[in-house]
Amino acid sequence: MSRNPFANWSDADVARHNSRIIKVPVKDGPEIAFAPKIKREAELHEQIFCECRRRGWVVFHGAMSERTHRTAGEPDFIILCDSGRVLLIECKTATGKLSPDQLAIKAWAAKLGHTVHVVRSIEEFFTTLNDRHRTSSTLP
Repeated sequence: MSRNPFANWSDADVARHNSRIIKVPVKDGPEIAFAPKIKREAELHEQIFCECRRRGWVVFHGAMSERTHRTAGEPDFIILCDSGRVLLIECKTATGKLSPDQLAIKAWAAKLGHTVHVVRSIEEFFTTLNDRHRTSSTLP
């Protein structure tokens, strides 16, 4: 039988731990908890994957662990959402910068009327979803 690693936590330990968790309200379900600070971009990718799977969306994504044969500068995620919405998401850590190829694709996409959203946290991803939903619902 395994031991409970949290058995010796004080109320202060629990409060400190809970202060690092972000609870995101969900329109059609219970709140989802995420750790706000990511150290590796892969953590953010996994959080976004989880949310997309939960919503039943289709996600196109290249493997982070190996060189892919995708277009240079292509966003990390191309997400087919509900109601005909499509999201282009590029993930970066707090200090990560877009490469020249990524900047070029972002500018070219903008010229064609698309937005490549750069997100650095799951909160920014949710903000993008909310902003995008408000924008798309006002379009004819």
